[in-house]
Amino acid sequence: MRNRDGQPIRTLENRRNWQEESERLAVWFSDLHPATQKRLTAFVIRCPMRGCLLGRVFRHGDPKARIHYVWLAQASAGQNSAAIVNWAWDGGRGSKEFMTTSCRHGTAHVDIGLLQGMIEALDFPPSPPPEGWLNHYETAIQRGYARRTIIVSDTDWTART
Repeated sequence: MRNRDGQPIRTLENRRNWQEESERLAVWFSDLHPATQKRLTAFVIRCPMRGCLLGRVFRHGDPKARIHYVWLAQASAGQNSAAIVNWAWDGGRGSKEFMTTSCRHGTAHVDIGLLQGMIEALDFPPSPPPEGWLNHYETAIQRGYARRTIIVSDTDWTART
């Protein structure tokens, strides 16, 4: 469903479908062998203090058809949260503006736009890449591109005291 400007309208039904599918994919991913999980992981998000794993984005689907990128966050309380980053019925925006994740050192708010930017940089680089092509991406993506790792910025991080 779209408005007059062609923008997707976020509905409660779309939100429920998004959450159910996200949770289903998270359970599927968690049940995989660790080597398979590593192979399917597109990139990870880490804590700025000690480098703890805060979450990972993995690929699910057929590259010739449709690929979902699923965010699977770690939480210090042992609860995981999941979200499809490129949800089709939400204009690819993911039905949330940011994801919350934490470790024993603090809490992070990870912007969906940052996750989508890293996906774009990894999957759709220019061919052949001109020099400096990463410069239009955020600093966190520029720094983490080669290692497929994003370190949460200080502005999005709240340290525990």
